[in-house]
Amino acid sequence: MIEFLATSSKLASALRRQEHRANLILTVFAGEKLSGQSMAADELTGGLITRRLERDGFDPRIKHCLVIDSDLSVEGLDKIIVVGLGQRSKLTLSGLRRALTTAFEMSRDVARSEHLLFPTLDVELRGLTSEQFAEVVAEYACLLDYEINHRKTRQLDTEPQAHLKSMTLLCQQWNLSAVKRGLKFGKLVGEATNRCRDMVNEPSDTMNPQKLASIAKEIAGKSEGMTSCRVLTKKSIVKLGMEGVLAVNAGSEDEALFIDMTYTPPGGATEEVIGLVGKGITFDSGGLGIKDGEGMGDMKNDMGGAAAVLCTMALLPILKPKVSVRAVVAATDNLVDAKSMRPGNILKMMSGLTVEIRHTDAEGRLTLADALHYVQTRGKATKVIDLATLTGAVEDALGDLITGVFGNDPAFTRKFMQNALLAGEAMHDFPLPEEYRSENDSAMADLSNDGTGPGHIAAAWFLREFIQEHVSWVHCDIAATSFRVNARGVDPAGASGVGVRTLTRFLLNYA
Repeated sequence: MIEFLATSSKLASALRRQEHRANLILTVFAGEKLSGQSMAADELTGGLITRRLERDGFDPRIKHCLVIDSDLSVEGLDKIIVVGLGQRSKLTLSGLRRALTTAFEMSRDVARSEHLLFPTLDVELRGLTSEQFAEVVAEYACLLDYEINHRKTRQLDTEPQAHLKSMTLLCQQWNLSAVKRGLKFGKLVGEATNRCRDMVNEPSDTMNPQKLASIAKEIAGKSEGMTSCRVLTKKSIVKLGMEGVLAVNAGSEDEALFIDMTYTPPGGATEEVIGLVGKGITFDSGGLGIKDGEGMGDMKNDMGGAAAVLCTMALLPILKPKVSVRAVVAATDNLVDAKSMRPGNILKMMSGLTVEIRHTDAEGRLTLADALHYVQTRGKATKVIDLATLTGAVEDALGDLITGVFGNDPAFTRKFMQNALLAGEAMHDFPLPEEYRSENDSAMADLSNDGTGPGHIAAAWFLREFIQEHVSWVHCDIAATSFRVNARGVDPAGASGVGVRTLTRFLLNYA
């Protein structure tokens, strides 16, 4: 883990106090001369930075980056990483994130940094405070330092990934406290996202329903009494009438488990209860409607929603949001067996609605339907957010960079989207036209689990059928954004940990 520090010391003093030589990150705005800590660094190095910027024709447009080797004559200083932030008046949180992605990639892959010094911006910008700057720096340092939890025993032809051990932000005395708060929050959220990545990347033979349940219990056990956890076994699931969960689990060797967690804020339970529902399919073969080899290859990630919800719950006793939270996960895999659910089967869900099985690979909406009903009726949730790797259609609509969002309450959805923007997770709000509701009709039951028409909208409508009239609801289809074949920006190849940052900010900002 990275150690994050903040100091109001001058650059030369901070460099001298380093036990090891450090690399220095400097930010440069377009159309401005070096100033503040950047000018101090230039003076310390005898004008080296100015000479290199001029010689290399460095253009401080957003994301442009340059690594400068020092001559090691300055005590404690190794390399200098200069990153352009564009025009000062146009810098936004989004722009800062893009610039930091490039800077930290260069720091890791070119400068191979273990220790970093990073001066904060000299002044607070409109819409961007010192605390936010520190948050994003710590968060993105953690995210880009991530290395997949592999089982490799040897390294061939490539150097092992460099890892950051410490980062010290240099700031002014007047904003030292704000910078420390920002670093603490950014580190917490960054590390929680990385834990979510580890959970999703873990092979499904170890990250099974029992493992998800043990993680939930561990989170509750470390919460100092603020979070409780109940794990319902098959006997209780049968008693509750969760035929959706049972049908998906029918072909499995491992029994389904239903995880139910409750966070109560320090001031006591609130009348408002936010329900979080994470899709927890630990491996999805497609059932009898089996996927081909390519389609099945990364299906260990079908519990990405559950991982995001659990890792968010782990943060709540630390950050202490002022609203009660109820989180549920129906955990099972979807495998092939003589007892597997079949097309044509009709299920009676916990809500009482009946569902005809038309495709056994549309299993997620079955477990989610029971989980959604439970969190509203047993969990007394007044607002509900679900995260699910639900449809391939959402990737056809948005690609793999943007999460699809649906909701039944424009004000609640807007509040969620605002926090996604603050968190730096790209999301797009889709409509739910009434005309598409009938796409899930069935001649044999109330609903079909494999609707026609646009797949992401039909799936969202199916879930909405299980939302009670007085409950506000947001559905996030993370099928395209939860897992990546290739690295993209701050996200590595494999699990992205999407959802943790947005949920955390939403809950903190809700009350």
